[in-house]
Amino acid sequence: MSSEKREIGRASGIMAFFTLVSRLLGLVRNQILSHFFGAGFVADAFIAAFTIPNALRRLFGEGALTPAIVALLTRSLKEPTTNPDNPNIRQPWQKFISNSFIWLTIFLVGITLLGILGADWIVSLYVDNFNKIPGKFELTVSLTRFLFPFILFIGWSAFFMGVLNTFRSFAISAAGPAFLNISVIILVPATLIYVLPASSDYRIYVFAGALLVGGLFQALIQLPWLKKYRAMPRAEFQPNDYRVKELGILLLPSIFSMGVYQLNIIVNRYFASDIPGAVSHLFYADLLLELPVSLIATSVGTAVVPTFSRQIADGNRKGLAESFEFSMEAVQTLALPSMLGLIVLSLPLVSTLYLSGKFTPEDAELTSRALIFYGLGLPFFSGMRIILPLFFAQKDTFTPAITGFIALGVNLLAAWALYKDYGASGIAFATSISSFANLGILCFISYRRFPDFAWGKIFLIFLKMFFAAAGMAAILALTLTQISPDFWLFVGISIKKIGALLALVILGTVSYFSLAYLLGIPHTQQILRRLFGRIRFR
Repeated sequence: MSSEKREIGRASGIMAFFTLVSRLLGLVRNQILSHFFGAGFVADAFIAAFTIPNALRRLFGEGALTPAIVALLTRSLKEPTTNPDNPNIRQPWQKFISNSFIWLTIFLVGITLLGILGADWIVSLYVDNFNKIPGKFELTVSLTRFLFPFILFIGWSAFFMGVLNTFRSFAISAAGPAFLNISVIILVPATLIYVLPASSDYRIYVFAGALLVGGLFQALIQLPWLKKYRAMPRAEFQPNDYRVKELGILLLPSIFSMGVYQLNIIVNRYFASDIPGAVSHLFYADLLLELPVSLIATSVGTAVVPTFSRQIADGNRKGLAESFEFSMEAVQTLALPSMLGLIVLSLPLVSTLYLSGKFTPEDAELTSRALIFYGLGLPFFSGMRIILPLFFAQKDTFTPAITGFIALGVNLLAAWALYKDYGASGIAFATSISSFANLGILCFISYRRFPDFAWGKIFLIFLKMFFAAAGMAAILALTLTQISPDFWLFVGISIKKIGALLALVILGTVSYFSLAYLLGIPHTQQILRRLFGRIRFR
């Protein structure tokens, strides 16, 4: 295996490990939300209020800012240096870090102030139907103002992540979200159980405040590693730095292209706000979808950005083709079985993780249906994480922005056509259709630009993966027929449910990789070893 493939595998393994830890803690965090607030009035208001900050978190933390920083800082590191061993002499790449960080902070502070001042207008834009329920709209506006500083903290975290990833340091940035979730897990239950009475109107603000504390800590935890690489931003501001201008030119269209999925969520919130509880049902279903997306696609997608950037800068066309093939195989090897696993095990997953407290059996059934239709789009969401860095490494952010605009239109039309008859499930299905359209267009363009890529081989391997995943799904579905549906509608945390779900997941994993081996899918063992092998800090 080439050194670049090994590097992708090592970095993906680090990202996957810490992402898994973070997502598992995130599930605990959201169990706290569902347990104390259910899927009703207060939960809907909080989820709607967190829509914009959370969308920008995913956009910056897992989207446009980090790869843009990696691409430009990689180039800046190749510029001539003066006495590189003298820490008192600031190199061009260090000046770029300081200037871009200061500009980013100015921009994010401005966005935060606008969000706080314009919260009424923002909320009315996508959940205007909350006005029909007394107090719901007002609570959403208040929470929106309270949560908007989260954007500033998470923007800093994403910037630091891009800098560290450029130096091939992935672990601490990937571990950052875990510290955010730990903040909520520690602060919220203790406060709600021992300090605030159940009748208090401020209980949801405790949850929101814990998110703010965690977001700030996620950024600060990276500072010692920045110091290690002499990459700490300083208060040395050169506002006319041409590299910062280039970053802005690269970033603006890429924000839209990477943020299409988040814009789709905002569109979904608009249609869901007309259906009682649908905002919460979609939110909880999306949280389960995000586990495989982050674990598989985001981990590999983040790891390939420095590799693609270096190979395109060096004109290494053959290496680029090999890295793309390896990355797409790695993602889809796990995305396809995850898709069918989410579909078959939707109710067991939702029941085991959320069915307690104020979260009712009816909420569990509606959330599981939404998860099925979200799950259909998992291979497309995952594929986007690999193909977008290919365009960004070419400094082409315009093409993904155009295709993203088309995909947004597809989602808008599909959601409008489906939500009245199919509720939250129809809205989730619209998002999957949109992602299919977006990935399909970008794959066609990539095929025309890179005819030397092994497209036929990739497609054939995908077919084999799908057949292996379909066999796994059939085994799981047959096994589920031996368990009474009422078993999954038992309210409360149950050791039996947890054990049964773990057994099903293990059965599915063993079934899939056994079938994959029999079908001769190449590199399966190698990919797993690289993704989940020995983790070490850099």
